[in-house]
Amino acid sequence: MTAVVAAMFIGAAGTGSAVEGQPLVPRGGVNINDTRDVSAQKTDGEVFMEINNQGNLMFWSRSGETFAGQQRGNGWQNTRLITSLSRDRFLEINGANDLVLWTWTGSHYTAKVVGTNWAPARLVTGIHSHAFLEINDQGQLRNWYFNDNYDIVGYEQIGSDWHKTRAIAGKEFVDFVEIKGDNSVSEWFDWNNAGHSLQEIQFTGADFSNVRLIIGTDFYHFVTVRNDGLLVEYTLGTDGYYYEGLRGTGWGNARLIG
Repeated sequence: MTAVVAAMFIGAAGTGSAVEGQPLVPRGGVNINDTRDVSAQKTDGEVFMEINNQGNLMFWSRSGETFAGQQRGNGWQNTRLITSLSRDRFLEINGANDLVLWTWTGSHYTAKVVGTNWAPARLVTGIHSHAFLEINDQGQLRNWYFNDNYDIVGYEQIGSDWHKTRAIAGKEFVDFVEIKGDNSVSEWFDWNNAGHSLQEIQFTGADFSNVRLIIGTDFYHFVTVRNDGLLVEYTLGTDGYYYEGLRGTGWGNARLIG
């Protein structure tokens, strides 16, 4: 695979719009804003990665009410999973089940294999520049850590029986959105104990059966790709509700986002 700079374009991002549809309303009136102190940001809500059905690696950055894309590679057809750690770093589980850290130098990506035999990994999501979550095929929820040199130093298991989870989207350390097997939606957080004391916020009546892909970008935002090809961003309001905003159309070609 390659990782080179190509032209900027809007393409599938199309045009954005303001709030539409019904917001996600937390059950019981819980407002996650009231629980949070100070936590580490991920990509500041501005960027995410995509691999499309042609195997192109795309970097998307906010541009007004939409996202503008930059092709940064091709030949990524065999990638199984991706997730961002920061604006300039993302993780890949490739077709050989290696865990690879990719770092942007300003002109290209450099690769570092940080793990092998990652076939059991079913879902991964970044929650910090030096940490990510994994759900494996045993239903274990694990919090993995890097040192300053981006060597993996180990993991802590913070949950079990996560077999039915369909998708997770990391927002912060530790804060993530879950799409359950029945397509209901919850947010899980633990600001003080690294995920060992997770608390759940359920969203009344939420049905994400039309959501195909999801990625968290920071505490206030997560982005979804729907089955109808719409790119929809959810933004956290001061009331604890998440409000929808259309950010693009024609996203049926997206295979992975992270």
